Order: sequence, then C-alpha cells, then structure tokens
Amino acid sequence: MTEQRTALVTAIGSFSADAVIRSLHEMGYKVVGSDIYDKEWVAASLDVDVFYKAPYASDEEAYISFIKKVCEEEHVDRILPLIDVEIDVLNRHREELENEKVTICMSSKEAIEVLRDKYLMSRLVEGVLNEIEEPEVKGAVRIIPTKLAEEVDFEQVTYPLILKPVDGRSSGGLYRIYHEDQLGFAFSNIIDPEKLNDTNLTRYIVQPMIKGNVITVDILRDTKGNCRAVPREELLRTANGAGLSVRIMEDEVLQDVCCRIAERAGITGCVNFEFIRGEGSGVYYFVECNPRFSGGVAFTELSGVPMIKNHMRIFDGQKMEELPKQKCGFMTRKYMEIKM
Repeated sequence: MTEQRTALVTAIGSFSADAVIRSLHEMGYKVVGSDIYDKEWVAASLDVDVFYKAPYASDEEAYISFIKKVCEEEHVDRILPLIDVEIDVLNRHREELENEKVTICMSSKEAIEVLRDKYLMSRLVEGVLNEIEEPEVKGAVRIIPTKLAEEVDFEQVTYPLILKPVDGRSSGGLYRIYHEDQLGFAFSNIIDPEKLNDTNLTRYIVQPMIKGNVITVDILRDTKGNCRAVPREELLRTANGAGLSVRIMEDEVLQDVCCRIAERAGITGCVNFEFIRGEGSGVYYFVECNPRFSGGVAFTELSGVPMIKNHMRIFDGQKMEELPKQKCGFMTRKYMEIKM
C-alpha cells in the first residue's frame, strides 16, 4: 500500500484555499492547513485534516521555525503558499526548508525574485514584446511605462499617475495620484518629506494611470515548456483585488503572449498575470505577476481546466496533461455562513 502524501497549505483563509484543499484531497493527499487566525475564525479549517495557527510571516525567524516544526511533525512532502508575503519569506529560506522529500511548490528562487519585483517584470515583459514581429500581437499587448520613483522629476510628471511599491501585495502601499496635492500626501506616508532622497522611495515605481477593465490570466507551465493560459475579465472585485463576478474568455493573442512571458521568466507551475484592457483602445497593458494561485483559480477549475492537479504533477517532475479548452461564460461566487 502506497504511503499517503502530505501537503501543507498556508494562509487557508485566502480566496484560493477551498479549491486547493478540495483538489489535494481528490488526489489523495493528507492536507495540513495553517493560518494566522484561530481555527474557529477560519471556515476552511473544517476542510483540512490538521490545522495549525501560524505566526505572522513578517516575523521571519518565528515563521520559518513554525514551518520546519509542522513539516517534521506531519511528515510534509509539499508546501503550497497561497499569499505573497509567505512566498517572499519561504523563497528567502528555501535552502533550509527543501530537501529530498520536501518541495515548495513554486517557481525557482531566481524566478520568484523577478516575478515579485514589478519593475524587473516590466522590463522582462518589455523585452519579450520587443522581440515579437507579428503586427497584430505587437499592437494588442503593451507594458505600462514604468520608472523608478527615485529617478522621476515629480515637477514634470503628468497626472493622474500610480505610485506603488515594487514588491507590493494586493493594493498595499498603492497611491492613485490625481493632482499635486495628493502627491504630497503620498510622500508624507512613504518618506520624510524633508528628505526626498530617503531610501524608502527606491522601493517605489511610478506609472501613468490606465483606465479600463482588469483582465487576469491563470497560467500553467511545466519544465518541458508546455504552457496553458486561461483569461477572465473581472467584473466585480473586492478592495484588495479578488474577483467576485467574472467572465471566462478566450483570446488567443493574449494567451500566446502570456506563454511567451512565462517562458522568458522561467515560470514553473501555476501563476497569475494581471492586465488592464484599455478603455476604448482594447489594448492589454501588463500590470504584474502573482507567483501563486490567483484568488479566482476556482473559476478556472470550474471552466473545466484542472490547474491545481496539474500544478502538483509538475512538482512531481511530470509534464502537464493535455488540458481541455476552457468553457467560456459568466461565473460568480457567494459567501455563506458556517457554524464553527
């Protein structure tokens, strides 16, 4: 009889947790879940086999000690981080955590460092787009002009603009600036206004504000270079960017470009790209990469594309399956009450 494998899923209070836990159980995994909140506060704690309350990942020493302890006690084979802050910390400590048995199911350390840096990703995507010769592709997908804040002359900028950290998570630290007075408010929060050369400003980028709808793309890529991309239009979203009502769609040009970017970035497994489709122009502007399951990965699963199962296959050293085309159309989610 084959020994049951164990997966540790972190931050199970996040939007993607239900779909991930369900898929892992269908694959026969024992699922250990963790979250910073008490078990009674997290509905998904009822769905995992074992639950642990985790320290904040911002306390790196305590968090890594916690992960090591859980891996040892529960004989964990696979770690699946669901939020960016934990991805950042786990990536910095991969050598301590990974061994012949334990694998963190995310792209390589070098890839994550680029994927989590909005400035470096903008440069990478720009390089990919500059090499594309097909006119219909070159006009369809673009980057948002991006500069490091420390290199910008703010007396010469054009409003409205976006000011955000290079390693931001969700909308944390993001400022939408419509006129000069708001810029001063943003600076007062980011840096000492009397020291405009403060190193905190080096962590920020400046972009023009693009009006349009958010298009997010779930992407799966294996180590053989096979790639699958499933786009959706986000119709209703939470304040931190999780889709509530969406439209699963097909756009071969966008999907092709996403796979080219994924190849250049060396992506392994399932990640998510975010675009803004320009109001009026219909051009897709690349925004960022979330190097993890998106909050709406359940929509992709519901469309008939088993991303999570194939994510796990890839980290077992297998190539992804022949995946069906997504079933396009509208999808939505609702909240429900659960007695703990």
